[in-house]
Amino acid sequence: MRTVLFTIALILLLNAHNTNAEQYYDPGYMSIILTKKKSAYSQALGDFIKVNKVYIDKKYSILKKRQSPFSTITLTDEEISKNDVGYFGPITIGNQNFTVTYDTGSLDLWVPDISCNIFACGNHNRFDPSKSSTFQSSKNNFTLSYGLTVNQSVTGYEGQDTVIFGGISITQQNFGLATNEPFADLEEDGILGLGPLNVAGFKTNGIMQSIKEQKKLSKNMIGFHLGREKNNSKDISFMTLGGVNQDAIIGSIGYNNANISLGVWIISLNDIKVDGNSVGTFSPAPAVIDTVNEIHSQIPGAILYPLEQGQVIEQIWAIPCNTKSVVSFTFDNGSYSIDPAELILNTNESMCVSGIQSNPENFWLVGDLDLLRQE
Repeated sequence: MRTVLFTIALILLLNAHNTNAEQYYDPGYMSIILTKKKSAYSQALGDFIKVNKVYIDKKYSILKKRQSPFSTITLTDEEISKNDVGYFGPITIGNQNFTVTYDTGSLDLWVPDISCNIFACGNHNRFDPSKSSTFQSSKNNFTLSYGLTVNQSVTGYEGQDTVIFGGISITQQNFGLATNEPFADLEEDGILGLGPLNVAGFKTNGIMQSIKEQKKLSKNMIGFHLGREKNNSKDISFMTLGGVNQDAIIGSIGYNNANISLGVWIISLNDIKVDGNSVGTFSPAPAVIDTVNEIHSQIPGAILYPLEQGQVIEQIWAIPCNTKSVVSFTFDNGSYSIDPAELILNTNESMCVSGIQSNPENFWLVGDLDLLRQE
């Protein structure tokens, strides 16, 4: 689950069970400043959709199979997409520096291996086992599949080494060394999965499990604030470890129990409203495609835009760039409204790509803009 609702901070409790918010407030924590994409596209709607659909297909999908008082990790915006939709930050593995997507919707950590000589790997930092005295190789090979309409696979072998980020050091952490990866068009080197339980992929402790078992944080919490260029050009994106940054919060924090049996963060979505009007029932589970259609039927001017994908014509929802419609999501502990400006992917026309799209899987993936889609 990626549960960031735009300017609302995401807080993950590593034990994911105790929902007493007050006990988690801690004046000491660590933060990692995030780098983010900046909104700078000026394309026609059709070209914009084609470029961003490829990007989204490659980047945002479910993965198929400190003890210091406070830390802040800066997150960087991916300049390629330039739509405030992708963020990455620094990490050190075996004394070698990389950038990774901190991905709450996947499970495993991987970076390119020095042996990878294809074009995609050449654009990124690569891990050299010979430069790390703490590296331990494994005989296990891996294949991790990403993608929505187009499958993108990362292949390589597994190893163990010391992983450092945000001031905490995790020893003997399992990670992947990719010898083939398809993400040449992404700035970051790899992906750090923050899923709570590794039931697929490497079948070993992920970062979240290791942090908890090695007692690296005094409070088992990870939070995100995703800065929004369209609202404030000086809004810094960051990730916090071990506490809550009160300066990033307006109002109170709502806590929801998470189901982690599938290895990702899942909470109940109770309702979706457009301008205060419910789009339908959510028990026991919504029909996602039907719900997406119903959402847009209540947004004046929304249209289905045809997109040719080879021999197949798909349809993408587009809405007026100046829409005033307010979409809100209701979880167990409250309702969260989306600023209309955060509902669009900008183009240079009067119509913009909607931040809500659909695919046939029957659950929602909720996050910052192009994460606001089920996969």
